[in-house]
Amino acid sequence: MAIHLTRPLKIGLVVVLLLLAFRIALPYLVKNYVNKTLEELPGYTGYVEDVDISLLRGAYQIDGLVLKEEKGSEKYPFLTIQETDLSIEWKALFKGRLAGEVTMLNPVMNLVTGNAQSSKAAKDDPTIDHWTEVVKDLMPMKINRFEVHNGKLAFIDFSASPDAKLDIHNMELVALNLANVENTGGKLPSSVKVTGKSIGGGTVKGKMRVNALKRIPDFDSDFQITGVNLTSLNGFIKRYAKFDVERGKLDLYSEVKLMDGQLKGYIKPFFEEVKVLNWKKDKKEGGVLSAVKEAVIGVFAEAAENQKRDQIATHIPITGNINNPKTDGWETFVNVIKHAFINAFSKGIENSL
Repeated sequence: MAIHLTRPLKIGLVVVLLLLAFRIALPYLVKNYVNKTLEELPGYTGYVEDVDISLLRGAYQIDGLVLKEEKGSEKYPFLTIQETDLSIEWKALFKGRLAGEVTMLNPVMNLVTGNAQSSKAAKDDPTIDHWTEVVKDLMPMKINRFEVHNGKLAFIDFSASPDAKLDIHNMELVALNLANVENTGGKLPSSVKVTGKSIGGGTVKGKMRVNALKRIPDFDSDFQITGVNLTSLNGFIKRYAKFDVERGKLDLYSEVKLMDGQLKGYIKPFFEEVKVLNWKKDKKEGGVLSAVKEAVIGVFAEAAENQKRDQIATHIPITGNINNPKTDGWETFVNVIKHAFINAFSKGIENSL
């Protein structure tokens, strides 16, 4: 028995089939669009492995994003993200604002310097305008909530021997109200909180109030790294200070405020139980002159130490324009002496800004 379809039913079936075909093709269309957007970023090449669409959530998910400097390190790509979820923030929509939220899982960013390839690539680095346009293309609405889970930020200097590496890993970051959906009435309506672990077993904590809507955002931040084994930093200490340490621990506290392009703040490092010289080892590795130099440094470190606390500390002021920040070397030195002999600094954030 033949089934006769009416004209409206035929049209309806065609529409359904077209929508189904579009839904099947949509992830491939979005994937091609994302890859094209990444490829057009100056100085970089990039791609994504897969894209999934969730129409009911108003979201899409990018899997396996990789972004490399064109002349950069193959081993350490600039950015890799296992999974990125971009979606409508329904909480903001219920308040009458169209805004988005972005969640990244296992992102890794490598900042590489010290070799000819990275130096050449740096000349072609994208400007803030380029990055802004890429973000707008991938998320065509203002981002109000941003999260990072198990992130890593690494700095690698190939000019040191051996290579000097710093990193913050196991990073958890939550930034809220970036589009000022919830009008708090304050100058810094958005909040950012970050935690993580650093090289040398340190613990990282930071928080910030920010106005993210300005081209150069205003912010007021607290940041601390505690419990870092100093020997893990020997690559950088050797590279920039020309000696190494045999033992020691670092705690660092900082407050920085930026308003209308003007910086104000401080960095307060504490070095505890520091030992610089191992005569036999340093003589064998660098010769007698190297061992003598480290002996002199060790004597100065001992003289500048607060003996009761077995601790060297100072207070480094930060001032100036965002394009030309300045620290006062003389005041930093005076504060070393002050901590050793006059009035020792206390660990922790001062809340002085």
